[in-house]
Amino acid sequence: MKIINIRSLFSVLTALLIVLLSTFSFAQSKKELTIVTFGNSTTAPRKGIEKVYAVRIHEGLTEAGITNKVINSGIGGSHTGYGKDYKDSKIEHGMDRFEKAVLQHHPDWVTMNFGLNDAYQDNGIGTASRIPIEKYIANLTYFITEIKKIDGKIILLTPNPLSSKLDQFRHERLKLYKDAVIKLARSENVELINSWKLFHHFAKKSPEGMEGLLPDGTHPMDTGHKLIAEKIIKIIKKKSR
Repeated sequence: MKIINIRSLFSVLTALLIVLLSTFSFAQSKKELTIVTFGNSTTAPRKGIEKVYAVRIHEGLTEAGITNKVINSGIGGSHTGYGKDYKDSKIEHGMDRFEKAVLQHHPDWVTMNFGLNDAYQDNGIGTASRIPIEKYIANLTYFITEIKKIDGKIILLTPNPLSSKLDQFRHERLKLYKDAVIKLARSENVELINSWKLFHHFAKKSPEGMEGLLPDGTHPMDTGHKLIAEKIIKIIKKKSR
């Protein structure tokens, strides 16, 4: 009789444990995820773009049953540094606005998409970039460190490539910044989206090539935003299971 009671008690406790775990799992799945997309004009809302990737992330996660809020903290012309780092700048850059644009939202996820403006050489071939590559790496590292302190997860994006409308020296300089992001993602053990590789892969299969993705030579149209959003959604869904 005692054996039967012990077995019964064990069965009841097991059933209760399953219910508790299921309830906890359900509660976790219903927690609203806060996602901040931090970057430049390739992140910010832009004339001529129906849905930038921030909008597509929200829609895709919602369709997947993941409650979420996406805050677009992209600003056109922004690099990773301070306004004082570039004498002609009249906007708030990454370091200027990081606290209010990212940390104050207590994000679960932050995507970071910088590099096009950091690498840009205003005075042409053979001249300095707006933000030296060492400073670019240091700025991104600072963002990553601070986000980790509040238990946020990070997705680093490489800068997207340029089309043939831009001079070759600009491709070569930007490639250095792209390579730096890949290396940083590995060393910091954060998620990476290689937009450079992603766009080149798509362009090879498209009759319109890179010019179809980047009509002005630099900024992705809706197809590019869709490609990026799909990669981000895939990462967040996988980590949210």
